[in-house]
Amino acid sequence: MKNESEINYDLINDLYLSWLNEQDPFMQRKKKDDIKNRVSPYEFLMYSSRYTSPFTAFREIFSLTDLFDTLDKAEKCGKDITHFINQTLVIKDIEDIQELNRFTKKDVSSDIGNLNLRFQQSNIFQYGDIKNISKKFPYSCVNYFDLELVEEMLKNNPRDYKGIPIIITIDNIGELPLDKLSQIEESFDVAGIRIIEKTRESRTHQGEQRPLNLRTYKQIRTLVNNEIISNLYINEDANKVSIDLQLATQIIDKIVSMVDYDFEAAKPEKLSFSDEVVNASGLIGLLTGKSICKGYAEIFRNVFSCVGGESKVIDGYYAGGLHSWNQIKLGDIWFNTDITTARNTIREGNPSGNLFMSDQAFFGDRRKVTLEKGVELKGKSMESTVIIGGHSNPYGLNNKKCDTYITPAVTSNLIQNSRLYDENYRKECNSKDYKGVVPYVGSNIEKTRSNSRNIETSPNR
Repeated sequence: MKNESEINYDLINDLYLSWLNEQDPFMQRKKKDDIKNRVSPYEFLMYSSRYTSPFTAFREIFSLTDLFDTLDKAEKCGKDITHFINQTLVIKDIEDIQELNRFTKKDVSSDIGNLNLRFQQSNIFQYGDIKNISKKFPYSCVNYFDLELVEEMLKNNPRDYKGIPIIITIDNIGELPLDKLSQIEESFDVAGIRIIEKTRESRTHQGEQRPLNLRTYKQIRTLVNNEIISNLYINEDANKVSIDLQLATQIIDKIVSMVDYDFEAAKPEKLSFSDEVVNASGLIGLLTGKSICKGYAEIFRNVFSCVGGESKVIDGYYAGGLHSWNQIKLGDIWFNTDITTARNTIREGNPSGNLFMSDQAFFGDRRKVTLEKGVELKGKSMESTVIIGGHSNPYGLNNKKCDTYITPAVTSNLIQNSRLYDENYRKECNSKDYKGVVPYVGSNIEKTRSNSRNIETSPNR
């Protein structure tokens, strides 16, 4: 093998770029053969690591077997392969898996086994020698395995899939309660959970791309169950819009009471992919008690999904800066809601112009308005003077049109009344004539919503 100083990188670069820019399939194959004839796999691997990520260009020209053989020979020749071993190697397709199966049967003792192999979806479980691969490559993992596919495999071909850990991808935590996760763990080694809103185009923070480890996911899901869902109340006789509103307002109030705004993570100089910003942009905020706008929106979207609610995270601008908020579906009607800007007003028990607003009220310049002037409901004035607007330029195609609003006085009354639900229920629930709210958990509403969610997420749909 040549020393690095002896490798003609300029020649390899010219050959590779000529192949890369070739449009004709026949000429492309011819130029690939030319590279293989004039450049050794080791020389091309060194080129690949010098000009691109270590394996990207190499895998376009040479096979996975060539890569393993090259690394093995380099190590035996005394070359330092540490730089390569510490990288992630994506196993792309069935051909890769078949080559991997053959390599694991070889009696090769080297550092190659320390490679971080990342598999895509379920092919490894259908075509891979899982036991030997996991033994030879202990740092293997199946990246971003859709929950629907996991459930389909367990239904259609139930067996032991353990050996290579998986990272499950879900849209929201409502899709994966702890009892379902426990069932999956009986057949799979679960390394973590990736939560990403599948219909959302924009990604203003890196937090969504980083999966939660299994322990952290369980901590978050347990906290949501015990501290939020278990303390919700509903009126079972109400219509769907009212039930959604009852649940949404209680969840918002509880999130605001549990999570403070993280002013440090929100500083402009903070990098979006730093741990501090990533943690404040997702569900970790429930554990740390600190969050920024994206985190508040993600927390609500996920918690609301646990009670059968539907919400979206919208990215746009507020007061001239990047900002995130929610759109919330109550019944069949969508509303704009910004928990971040409403949090202090909610804590104080005052009406807010940032909850359940129409597009007309939510967007445009910040302005003070008096809403529902002179209107009363059950003897209570619905009039409230609030500041509305300030939001602009939502981007992506997932935002919905919001044509109406719920007056801030109604929302404020609901939140204040909900703080007394538990006390009143415990005092009066044993009365024969009691017709007030009941705990959400165990109610007919919960059972109906759970059944509906199970049908919607069924792999047969």
